[in-house]
Amino acid sequence: MSRNERADAVVDLLGRVLKAGRTGAEKMARMGRERLLLRQLRADRDRLYRKLGKEVRQLLETGDLEHPGVRRAVGRIAEIDARVAEVEEQIRRGGEVVEPDPSDLTDAGA
Repeated sequence: MSRNERADAVVDLLGRVLKAGRTGAEKMARMGRERLLLRQLRADRDRLYRKLGKEVRQLLETGDLEHPGVRRAVGRIAEIDARVAEVEEQIRRGGEVVEPDPSDLTDAGA
């Protein structure tokens, strides 16, 4: 193989490596954008679920909605909110946080 042929082969090889690298980088960039989009869509969905939950709770509290399962779920949320307040107070006072029985943490039929 002559010097020119070797040089041509090296240039060709480098061209293929650079093209593969560029293609890989483009693919990684696209995947990154897709993951970012997915994360944003999930965050938007979760935000809407939180808003919907608050609206349902308000409807239940005003009497515009009545459903036993929803009422139980709202009651369970109130229990959890009370427990959160207790733990926050214990932490503020520097006391030991008492762990509840795991059976108390089960879903109350919601």
